Amino acid sequence: MSHDDPERDGPDRTNGSDEAADGTTLSDGGTEERLPVPEYERKQYLPTSGLPTARRKVLVEKFGPVRTYFKARPDEHFGLQRRLNQARLGLSYDVYLTRTVLYSVIVGLLCALLGLGLTVALSRLGVLAGIESPISVSSGTVLSDVVLFVAANRVFFFGATATLLSMFLGATVTWIAQYYYPYILVDSRRRNIDVMLPHAIVYMYALSYGGMDFITVLKRMAEADETYGEVAHEFDMVVRDVEVFGNDLFTAIRNARNLTASENMETFLDDMLSVLDSGGNVTEFLRDESDKYMQRSQEEQKRFLETLAMLSEVFIVAFVAAPLFLIITLIMMTFLGSAGFSMLFAIVYLVIPLGMLGFIVLVSMLSEPYRSPNHSVTTDSDLSSPTEWFDDDTQHTIVRRIRLRRRLDEFLSSPLKPLRRRPELTLLFSAPLAVAYLAVAAVVFGAPSVDGVLSTPFRTTNLFFVAPFLIVATPMAFVHEQSRRQRRHVASRLPDALDILASSNQMGVSLVEGFGLVARNVTGRFAEELRHVRNDIRWNHDMRDALLSMADRMAVPQLTRTCKILAEGSRSTGNLHQVLKIAAQDTRHRLQMERAREQELQTYVAVVAIGFLVYLGTVVVIDQSFLAPVIERIGETESGELDQLISVGAGDVSTYNALFLHSALVQAVGTGLIIGELADSDVRSGLKYSIALVLVALAVFAFV
Repeated sequence: MSHDDPERDGPDRTNGSDEAADGTTLSDGGTEERLPVPEYERKQYLPTSGLPTARRKVLVEKFGPVRTYFKARPDEHFGLQRRLNQARLGLSYDVYLTRTVLYSVIVGLLCALLGLGLTVALSRLGVLAGIESPISVSSGTVLSDVVLFVAANRVFFFGATATLLSMFLGATVTWIAQYYYPYILVDSRRRNIDVMLPHAIVYMYALSYGGMDFITVLKRMAEADETYGEVAHEFDMVVRDVEVFGNDLFTAIRNARNLTASENMETFLDDMLSVLDSGGNVTEFLRDESDKYMQRSQEEQKRFLETLAMLSEVFIVAFVAAPLFLIITLIMMTFLGSAGFSMLFAIVYLVIPLGMLGFIVLVSMLSEPYRSPNHSVTTDSDLSSPTEWFDDDTQHTIVRRIRLRRRLDEFLSSPLKPLRRRPELTLLFSAPLAVAYLAVAAVVFGAPSVDGVLSTPFRTTNLFFVAPFLIVATPMAFVHEQSRRQRRHVASRLPDALDILASSNQMGVSLVEGFGLVARNVTGRFAEELRHVRNDIRWNHDMRDALLSMADRMAVPQLTRTCKILAEGSRSTGNLHQVLKIAAQDTRHRLQMERAREQELQTYVAVVAIGFLVYLGTVVVIDQSFLAPVIERIGETESGELDQLISVGAGDVSTYNALFLHSALVQAVGTGLIIGELADSDVRSGLKYSIALVLVALAVFAFV
């Protein structure tokens, strides 16, 4: 946060005069007491609203009128400043709001140009010429003259209204979204902290049990951000306050406690302060806290699963029942000549896809804090190189070349490893293949057109839409499922493997020999990696680097946390059996939570899949049992009331067939991706469901 403002040397706020962090106050005996805020936040000078004229002129000259306007009103945005600090954005509220104004103006101008362009386009198409007054007025009155004047200049008034309305909506939406963006970030950080805090406490407990002093435990915790996410960032602030700003440990923890986004983290730091202040046993405290927060994490997951269950029910109503109702209603209106195909086209090709995309984004945002952090582990061998004879720039260049060479060697030895880590890299091969297929299909069968899609929907859709989708999605789904199955296998066997290691180590077997013992009781790549670790330790005598290298190769979150615990625990103690038991308890708890989630969501995943089948069956029944008999009846009637009442022909039925087929395919793809997001918090896990549902839809339309 910047402290170079000219009013920095103003009076400091104190606990008795500060605004509360969340805008609330506590009352005790008739006197108000503000909630405490961190030391550096409390010392940040925020000017009062009554700035002298001379002072305001100085601020305007230095920062401009917009930023000065916000600087003069700190009390109105103190909550925003606190959220900016909690979100770790590193900005003061006045700088952030000034940027928000700039973004709003830019978006407003762009929206105004969009409204002006829309007006020009509609005017050239002749759409505006048909606009009539929505109200009827008597001639000869002032109101009628106004209506006639507006009608004569309808293009100008429509353009002015569209431009101003677009500009206002664009600027307003941008301001609201930007203003509350820190609030969204803080909420996301809160949930991530709540999810990872139990595992972080277990990690700290294992290190403390191994004999590591508490300051070093905090440093190791702060360095583990690739494993413990936002919790590590919270402790990084504690370490930075001590090492960089020179605060004592109590002040640093108190500052972190006052600024954290999570109530659970705040409670944990409060309890930690009490133990440190009373001289209690930190190791015993961490053990008790790990059990307590493990129970809280189960309750948090239960609430999250209830939210997902509600969302699955919302999906059925919004994307199965509602589209069916609208489609049937619009079909009947089209039959009676009171509506056209435009609304049906909008629902099938615009409303349903965008709605499903928005639903996937919503579920993904809610699930984001519950995902494990990106487990990229840095080992000592990645940083070690004989560069001490060179200057800093040369060292940086040599280290970068060494890392590049090692990555190239790893790729040549295992070309599929990057694909297993990032299945979306299959697009580098599948996307060009799909483009080549489309080019060949266009040459052989002719380029697709709107008339071709509507007249022969099944053939054209399969050739130019379904086949490319399968070419792109199938390799990604296959690689992802292979990687996912491997991770699940390792996670399921890890608790038992750690129990074997703990028992053997307690009986006097070294950890190195224990890896070989465990390798004989597991199968697959996990066994190969355990043998690799055993040999690596024997040859290089570096247990920490060997464990972290295995974690980096496997990229399994539970294994990464375990290897972190063992790597750091091996540095502080030679008796690892209790540390191994702690790690086994952590992995078993995580495995139980994941299995509970799978069992809980199986019912709702089935409900979503059945919803798609209901939609598919309904549109097929409408297509085969309703439209076909109606057209047949029209063909048998030479003249009569039926032709006069129903305005539909064979060409329209072909269009209906195309709309039904395409809506079913859109539902199949969207439903599959949503199932993956609900069940596994990963949209890639839904690709296999999308492929299966697309094939089911094609089979139904082909044979029914």
